[in-house]
Amino acid sequence: MPHKRYRLAPPMENKNVTTRLPPIVVIYRPNDKVKQISSPHWWFVLPCLLLIILCTASDPILMNDLIIRRYEHYYGLSGSIDTHRTACQEQTMIPMFYWDWEYSYFDFQRPYPDYSHVQRDAARFNVRNSIATLVSSVFTFILLGSNSDLIGRRPLLVFPFIGKIIRYALMLMIVSQNLSNNWIIITHVLEGIFGSGGLIVLSSFAYITDCTNQSRTRSFFIAEIVIVIARIIPVVGISLWLRYYFYIAPLSVNLALSVIGLFYTLFIQPESVEIV
Repeated sequence: MPHKRYRLAPPMENKNVTTRLPPIVVIYRPNDKVKQISSPHWWFVLPCLLLIILCTASDPILMNDLIIRRYEHYYGLSGSIDTHRTACQEQTMIPMFYWDWEYSYFDFQRPYPDYSHVQRDAARFNVRNSIATLVSSVFTFILLGSNSDLIGRRPLLVFPFIGKIIRYALMLMIVSQNLSNNWIIITHVLEGIFGSGGLIVLSSFAYITDCTNQSRTRSFFIAEIVIVIARIIPVVGISLWLRYYFYIAPLSVNLALSVIGLFYTLFIQPESVEIV
């Protein structure tokens, strides 16, 4: 139900009589809390979008490779760079008993490493990690996303970067100190409490909507091109890096990108809505 606000007009002075106009009734609706500001440009949000995509695009490959190598080391399959790949391929090879006579009896009895244990444990860990991340982030995503018109767009851009900084700082400690996999799940839970990277994507498109009118289609197209390019570069880079090196450098890069994104949103990123 709309609320009412009363504003008194300034007094009108005459020679002998001072009168006041009757109060003006101003109808106030909850939707009037948000007023569009015309000063910010829509492209101010592109650096936030670019930085968060650069951080999140490499996460699946990075975390999957880390978990696989951890379980390989646990089951004694860690060796040279191609040892675990060869073990996996040799285990899946089934010689043809009736048609291929090049394999001898001793070839069939050769003990191959049981790589299925690594795949099984890695799959179980990924399920637990996904559930923990979903439970911790869904409430934050709904709470902040549904109230972005009231609290503004900048909080939705700031909180995920704080979660990223906490997570990558803890991941560097986990990798360097060789802590258990349960700590990795804890880092994802802490990140989810502050909102995932999808929250920034949602807020970015809302920001573009606030700052554009007729040129909205072109702005969305440019933003989507930025997302596509930002997803391709980290995936290719991390795939080549993990063939020869390990995780300290990519985690440090993601941490640095998160810190830059946080400072940008705090000191440079303007707000697109005004809270009355």
